[in-house]
Amino acid sequence: MKKYFVVVLAFFTFCSNDADISTDLSEIEKDIIQTEEKIEDLESKDSLTPEEEQELENLEEQFEELEEDLDEAEEELEEDLDEAEEDSEVAEEETTTIPVYQKGEIIDVLTIQAYDKDRIAEIPSEFFKREVTINGVRIMATGNVGGQSAVPDAFIEKVARMVELFTDPNGEDIDATKQKTFIKTLRGDSGTYHAGMPTLQKVARGGGDDYSPNFLYSPESYDLDYLFDSHYDNDMVWYLNSSGDGIGNGDVDAAEVIEHVFHTIHMSGLDAIALKQYSEFSSDWASGPTYAAMKEAYDGGLWDSEGYGGDAWKSDPFMFEVAQKEYLYLLNFSMFEYTSLWENGTLSPEWNDSMRTPSGILTNNPLGYELYNTYIAPVISKPDLSTIRDIFQDGDVGDPTVAGSSGY
Repeated sequence: MKKYFVVVLAFFTFCSNDADISTDLSEIEKDIIQTEEKIEDLESKDSLTPEEEQELENLEEQFEELEEDLDEAEEELEEDLDEAEEDSEVAEEETTTIPVYQKGEIIDVLTIQAYDKDRIAEIPSEFFKREVTINGVRIMATGNVGGQSAVPDAFIEKVARMVELFTDPNGEDIDATKQKTFIKTLRGDSGTYHAGMPTLQKVARGGGDDYSPNFLYSPESYDLDYLFDSHYDNDMVWYLNSSGDGIGNGDVDAAEVIEHVFHTIHMSGLDAIALKQYSEFSSDWASGPTYAAMKEAYDGGLWDSEGYGGDAWKSDPFMFEVAQKEYLYLLNFSMFEYTSLWENGTLSPEWNDSMRTPSGILTNNPLGYELYNTYIAPVISKPDLSTIRDIFQDGDVGDPTVAGSSGY
């Protein structure tokens, strides 16, 4: 018995980082040894006097109490050891994991990694010349190429700033854990549905036809296939969009950036498995919450998808991806109450005017309202319109610096 207690106590005393507990264990060890020796001395006698019998009884009670003290001290020490181990694991994780929130600087794009069989080749980048990465989104902008002028750095910063604002961890209703997962998904971290393929946000000037050849139809002409194939590439932000009116109008510029950044982060960062966004991951894509919300809005005459295939999305999984990108943008834009950025504050008939506010969506498209609050509100922050209008002011017809600072 004596040897057992000495070994156990010595072990816990050695392992403990808590001086007070180590001292307590040492004192208990001494008391146990002394008490045990007294008990053994009395038990070795052939006969005991009444006084000795009483002493033996007292010592045995004392020994039981010491055992209880020992158990309590061991439990306390084990708890301290567990806490110390957890702290050590957290500290190790913090030193070995890449921080979730990362804000990069604008840098030159010199080469693009191309995967050729078993090797990675570096090919010169003739098309995208500047880039910045912010919270999981790699933003790449065109240079002087294909007969078109480069996208100014000041505009690249404005796009990056919007991504930063939409991933603000201090936003109202943000769930910290879910937003970190959202950013890790954008980044293509291990365990996410597009692991190994980071999100790419392309930025070009004017429109595809302003480039010769048009890179949208002939990406191989600029050796872009390698880049697009290795990234989750979904949408384009156009600087001075040549497909519509409003050049020089700050609200138009803001709406352009927000729409296409939303396209990118919705289609590359949300919980695609739960939302059943992609048929390649969900063969039952037409039974998910995204499809149900879209169908409710469409069948109610509140959302018109005529401009992107009509109701083909109801049966065609590819068209479902195309249509949901627009639906999610319109839903998020209206739940954020940004519709005053649209010309005359409306996008009807594509999006019914009764759907321009959270209350209107709750009344007319409750499944959309639920989708937003369950999957979007916890991960995408809502910057104030005043902040957005400070960034995108009137007057940018080729120099973004005269129309507000990005604040990036």
